[in-house]
Amino acid sequence: MIFIFVLCGSAWAGLDWLDDYTVVWDSQSANSSESMPCGGGDIGLNVWVEKGDLFFYVERSGNVDENDQLLKTGRVRIQIEPSPFAEDGKDIVFRQELDLKCGAVLISGETTDNTVNIKIWVEVHRPVIHVELDAEKESRITASFESWRNEKKLIPISDTGSGGGRDFNRWACYGYVSYKGEVFSYPDQVSFENKNRVLFYHRNGSDDLIDKEIALQRLDGVMDQMNQPTRNRIFGGVMFGDNLTAGDVTEGEYAFTPHKAWNLKSINPAKQHHVQIALYTEQTERLDQWKANLETVVGGSQASASAGAEAVVPLGSWNENLNWWSEFWNRSRVIINKGRGPEDVGWQVGRNYQLMRYMLACNAYGELPTNFNGGLFIYDHFYVSGRKGLDPSFYNADFRAWGAWTGMNQRLIYWPMLKSGDFEMMRPQFDFFRKNLRNAQLRNEVSFGIKGCSFAEQINTAGLPNGYHYGWEPPYGKRSPNHEMGMQHHHTHYFHTQLEFAYMMHEWRRFTGADISEYIPFMKDAVIFHYEYHKMLQRRRNGQDWDENGKLVLKGMQATETYKPGSNPMPEVAALHKNLEALLELPDEWVSVDEKAQFRDWAARVPELNFRIRNGHKTLSPLLEEKPSSRLCNRELAQLYPVFPYGIYALGQPDLEVGVNTWKYGLDTAGDTYLGKQFGVDGYPQKEAWWGWGQQVPMLARLGLTGEAKEYISKKLGHAMGDPQGKPKPNRFPAFWGPGYGCMPSMEWGAAGMIGLQEMLLQTIAKDGKEIRMLPAWPADWDVDFKLHAPEKTTVECRFENGQLVETAVAPARRKADVVIGQNQ
Repeated sequence: MIFIFVLCGSAWAGLDWLDDYTVVWDSQSANSSESMPCGGGDIGLNVWVEKGDLFFYVERSGNVDENDQLLKTGRVRIQIEPSPFAEDGKDIVFRQELDLKCGAVLISGETTDNTVNIKIWVEVHRPVIHVELDAEKESRITASFESWRNEKKLIPISDTGSGGGRDFNRWACYGYVSYKGEVFSYPDQVSFENKNRVLFYHRNGSDDLIDKEIALQRLDGVMDQMNQPTRNRIFGGVMFGDNLTAGDVTEGEYAFTPHKAWNLKSINPAKQHHVQIALYTEQTERLDQWKANLETVVGGSQASASAGAEAVVPLGSWNENLNWWSEFWNRSRVIINKGRGPEDVGWQVGRNYQLMRYMLACNAYGELPTNFNGGLFIYDHFYVSGRKGLDPSFYNADFRAWGAWTGMNQRLIYWPMLKSGDFEMMRPQFDFFRKNLRNAQLRNEVSFGIKGCSFAEQINTAGLPNGYHYGWEPPYGKRSPNHEMGMQHHHTHYFHTQLEFAYMMHEWRRFTGADISEYIPFMKDAVIFHYEYHKMLQRRRNGQDWDENGKLVLKGMQATETYKPGSNPMPEVAALHKNLEALLELPDEWVSVDEKAQFRDWAARVPELNFRIRNGHKTLSPLLEEKPSSRLCNRELAQLYPVFPYGIYALGQPDLEVGVNTWKYGLDTAGDTYLGKQFGVDGYPQKEAWWGWGQQVPMLARLGLTGEAKEYISKKLGHAMGDPQGKPKPNRFPAFWGPGYGCMPSMEWGAAGMIGLQEMLLQTIAKDGKEIRMLPAWPADWDVDFKLHAPEKTTVECRFENGQLVETAVAPARRKADVVIGQNQ
């Protein structure tokens, strides 16, 4: 019976280092909050065993409903008779593990009645989930597909909760927050098919949130030119298996949420069982077409439709998966304090880095980017928030706080993929901008009569401002008819993150040498918008394009969400400098000579970075200070964006002391209230707000502040002990951080930690673009063995033990001359 556990590791001796990071549980879970992630391709599962039943949630990238909400596909429950799991959890033997080498969850259970080994895995190259059971005794199973979306349901507006308009009920369909009209969730269709399968799907109807948002923004006239990702979308699949036939339909409740269960039952007792779930998503008006295309995923064989026949699975699919995961793990590694074990903080940091990278890899080929707030692994939100006093069924596994695409948070998910070498995994985010570019251009043309694209901070899946942040008009909201078309109520002039993503694309090319021609229009338009938009505003003020010094005027702005209002926000100014510099370096086939002449002129018109004196020291300023009453309402480190992500101040760069002094003296600790508490008085001023999207570690590493970088990375990637702002949560899986500012797991939390750890090990910020700085902020008492990526298709390997550099390897060999060790200038 042990063979399924050996399969994952026997052929991968070169990946033995991953064995130390296998997560193993020897007891069942209390509920879905104690689930374990599993996935591949673009599918994520939450797997757990509770009271003798095996459960897993299914989620797939791109499964977005008419409310622009990413939904779980459903929940699967498997019961085995005789059971290998005691209902009271007191098994003779229980083991659940995540084997990273093969991307599978392996479960074994033993009671006096039965012993079973279970392997749960997802095909990377085909949207199919497998559950393989090998029992000691002939057993029967019941495989149940459970759905809680079985009727049209009103989502009432609420006046409780925190943040986002206080309308917590609608946070998952975030565009509808504070919308005064009725909002409904719509049912799935679930049924038995061919007497041995469960067919399930969600078919988006005509009550489409994005259509309402397009109309709200007066874009109806150009709707036929727009990408409308939720229109006519059908998503779902089929559950089937050998030796299974349709049983009954039952009702139940999980996490205070009623559900129905379609039960497939064994025809005959057997020692082996195989359950499969095939998924398919398509935009089509024809349900019959969707069903036909789903069958191509299943295998298109009559055998799979015959009761008792073995379902068709492509030969070698398991081996293909093993090869994919082997290639994935061989691309890079970070092993810290090997052999010291889980009680060592450095070892924890290294282990959790691998776990976070695994979770990101489960959406390697997604139609949509990985959500910062839970990714594919959210679970019943009731176990996060409780939501006492409200209907708890609203806080099920579909609920996602801050359900919109929030640019500031999303960017963190993708930065670590450069140094980990997971370049293709960045395409879902890049393609989001490519597919929605025309939408963002049309918005500018219609609203402002200008060129360029404008992806705002809070946007929908079509790349347009969501209804809540744009502001719903009467009778559905409070947006004044006099409020200018195109201007948002919230984050009115906040368009920085499109510049950061454009710069990320430049870095992607610098690392890979890839053809980025399909992304060039976005990369140019992200810059063009800032000039055309702010020139337009300046002409309204005084009829001029530029200020008296011929510079671009960025007035009435905010620096991230923290500082407002003011001029010349540090993130935008730094981003314009770096993007224009990068555009001018691209070949003429991508950026023409005439365009370069324009960009060269604009580069000379970017305002200078802002400075202010604090405690007698020159520091970077988040805004050009016009009034001492500039408002503070968050904890982001806007003044340090020239350090990360833009690398203007960093080791090897001029005036490093200015950046260091900004950390020491230039952060803020007092101001207006934030969530009902005085900024800085609640114990978490800017410097200390390290959870969630906190970016202290990459900034500290680039400044060479090793001791503080170690302190913060120990918090950031150490054991997931729950939300430091409130009651600790039951984060059984070590990398389920949060909730921080959103859901659990907080993907931005883990990704920000990955970025910081990489920057402690390897930096590629240099005057000439060539220098590779190895161990620039690495503590002498932590051993490390790493392989990471650098620009020009370079890999760097290093082994550091007992405070000494033991071994290095750089490929290609010509790049060895570009390596600098430590903080040598």
